[in-house]
Amino acid sequence: MFLRLFTWLCILSLVLGITAVKAAQIALVDFADQWTKVDALRQTLDAFKVEYDDLTKAIEDGQLPFKAENRTFLIGSMVTNNAGLHQNLDKNAKAIQDFVENGGLVWEPTQADQNEANVDWLPDGLSCVRTDTDSPDVKILTEDHPLFNTPNRITEETFKGWGHQGWPTVWEVIGSQKGFDVLMESAGQPAIMEAEFGQGKFLMMAIAPDKYHIAGNDANTKDMAKLFMENLLFHVEEFAAVKAAGKLTTTWAELKM
Repeated sequence: MFLRLFTWLCILSLVLGITAVKAAQIALVDFADQWTKVDALRQTLDAFKVEYDDLTKAIEDGQLPFKAENRTFLIGSMVTNNAGLHQNLDKNAKAIQDFVENGGLVWEPTQADQNEANVDWLPDGLSCVRTDTDSPDVKILTEDHPLFNTPNRITEETFKGWGHQGWPTVWEVIGSQKGFDVLMESAGQPAIMEAEFGQGKFLMMAIAPDKYHIAGNDANTKDMAKLFMENLLFHVEEFAAVKAAGKLTTTWAELKM
C-alpha cells in the first residue's frame, strides 16, 4: 500500500513538473493598440501558462535579437498601431526572413491597413496587402489542415458571430497576396494563408484571435477565439520541439490533449 502511494506521489510530482513550452522557443512582440487597449497575445499565453521571450522592448530599440533556440515568432494583432514597432519590424526584414529560412515560423494576424497595408518584411516572391474590408463570413478551404483539427475541431461555425466593438470575425481582410496558399477565405478574399520559405513558414491572418479571446464582445467570441488560439499553439509547436535532458517533458499541446 505504501509503495503504491509512493509511486503515485512520484508520478504526480513529475506531472506537476512538466514544462509547457521552453521560454526560448517562442519569441513575441505585442502592443495594447488604441482600439482594444489590451496586450492580448501576452495575456493569452500567460493564461495558457506558455512561456516566451518578449522581444518588444528590443524591437522598440531597433533590434530583433532572436536566440538560437527560438523556433516561432508571434506578432500580436494590431502591433503595427505602434509606429516604432512597425518601422523597426520592417528594418529587421532580413532577420525575420533568415529566421524563417532557417526553420522558424512567423505568425502575423490582423493589422490595421492604415498602419500596415503592405507587409514590407516579407521576402521577394511573397506579398500580403491588407485592406479595410471587414466581414462576418468565412469559408474554410482546407478542412484537413492541422490548424482546424488539433486539438480542437474548428469549423466555419466556430468563427460565427465573433465581434469586438463593431468589428466582425474577419477584421482587415487581405486584399491581395502572392505566393501563399489560402487556407480560409472571407468574401472571396484571403483570411488565413501560409507560405513555406526555406525550412520554415509564414502564417498570415485577417483575424485577431488573441484580441478577441481577451477583449471580445461576448462569451462566445472569447471562448471560440480561445479554441482557435489553442490550435494555433499546437500548430506552431511543429517548429518548437521540446527537448530537455534529465526530466519528464512534454508540449503544451500534449497537455491539452
